Amino acid sequence: MSLDKNDYYGKDVAEAIKKACENLGVPQENLDIEVVETGSNGIFGLIRKKARIRVQIKPPVKEAIEIFAVDFQSSEIIEEEQQQETELESVEANPRPKKVRDDDDEEEDELLAEAELEGDASPESIEIVKEELLRIVELMGFPSTLEVQATGLAVICTLRGEFEENLAGPEGKVLDSLQYILRKILSRKVQERLRISINVGAFREKRLEELKIKAAELAALVKEDGKTQVLPGLNPSERRIIHMFFQEDKEIRSRSVGDGLFKKILIYKPGKGNRPSSGGRKRTQGKGRQGKTGPKNNRES
Repeated sequence: MSLDKNDYYGKDVAEAIKKACENLGVPQENLDIEVVETGSNGIFGLIRKKARIRVQIKPPVKEAIEIFAVDFQSSEIIEEEQQQETELESVEANPRPKKVRDDDDEEEDELLAEAELEGDASPESIEIVKEELLRIVELMGFPSTLEVQATGLAVICTLRGEFEENLAGPEGKVLDSLQYILRKILSRKVQERLRISINVGAFREKRLEELKIKAAELAALVKEDGKTQVLPGLNPSERRIIHMFFQEDKEIRSRSVGDGLFKKILIYKPGKGNRPSSGGRKRTQGKGRQGKTGPKNNRES
């Protein structure tokens, strides 16, 4: 569906809106309308200025959520790229212990632990979860069946049906966005601090297995040539699993890089001399020649 904006004119705003609805074949409630000119009768009614509106068709809920997923991910990736250089430098300067975590990962663990200890979700809250999630997927055009399992305040929702692939989206980004939206809605509608997780069929389990396989392949490359490898754009739950996956491997370390929900994971060899690559940027050799201090410093690090 086109999201282009078009201008329409009429003797007043109401007539311009009517023309837009007739031309686009949609009701007024499906339009985003910006009034550019309200119109006027002019001097003695002789020089009339027409009303002018700028119109855009609202995307359906399904498309809106997909757009949200892409925009949300893109903004996080931009922030990650801006801070990646600084984070990579800190890996060399401050070697971490085997299990390297970030604040979001630890906060996720704490929230899950709290959710299991702070009592049980009420039947009324569970019913609201069901109603809101089923309403969203229905509006998206992907009606599904829903299974809900609650442990304390941790609530796992599993959607099933013929639209599982659509609801998951590329690399689970639509599913992550759907989960984010549902959490925001429920934070206003229920009293308990529910910890909501959404799955589609067995998507989460399959994706984690695929990520483990990919992580093992990248780790093998790191062990072979010593070059840092990257797993891109993982949510906190996925990052936690990957960090745990490398916990017992003494030859490999993992580190989250970036800000926001989706972060990359660096996979690299421990040791001061094994600096993760910063995207191919080379240091100038001028400073190394000055006073012949460069090679000496490199040997010491």
